[in-house]
Amino acid sequence: MSEKKKSPDELLEEVTIHQVEREALDRVFSTFVSKSEDPRALDNCVKFGWQEVYQVLKELGSPMSKQDVQLMIWEVDEDLDTYVSKEEFEIMYKRCVSDKTGLEPRKLFNLVQFMMFDKNNLKSITVEDTLELIYVRYGMEHLEKEIQALFGADEKQPDGTEKRITFAQYLEQINAKNIQKRKKKVSRRGK
Repeated sequence: MSEKKKSPDELLEEVTIHQVEREALDRVFSTFVSKSEDPRALDNCVKFGWQEVYQVLKELGSPMSKQDVQLMIWEVDEDLDTYVSKEEFEIMYKRCVSDKTGLEPRKLFNLVQFMMFDKNNLKSITVEDTLELIYVRYGMEHLEKEIQALFGADEKQPDGTEKRITFAQYLEQINAKNIQKRKKKVSRRGK
């Protein structure tokens, strides 16, 4: 007798968000909501829209067009109200961390992940900033590989200080990592 195939919603229910991730996600969600000029959003902390994401990107030195930011929202906006609710935010996160295909929309996720690493809102991150979250998500056996994918082989600057990367540099590294991943899949299929 074959096992019943699980629905995407059932599979998402099984994705674990560790406490450290939950705290970081809550902090990032609150950061987006805090950018709102709508006093109801701050009181209820219920959702954010493109304007808040646009503001965060501008502060990170990586502004995008209104249309591009609206597309980021649309990719995760399940109820099509042009806002991201706390539930949609969590669904987006779970989908991306569990995505093995590389097909899940990741624009908002990449921003959120960077902000999760940037605990002190310094607008750049170091290896030290990423260790705890990478460890709980990937485990010790993948820690070094994930850090090298983000920071390259050198974790220090030529002067010996810890290497810092901005959001733009982070995106470059993430995109390069994803391209490598796809190339490996294609070469495996070709054999």
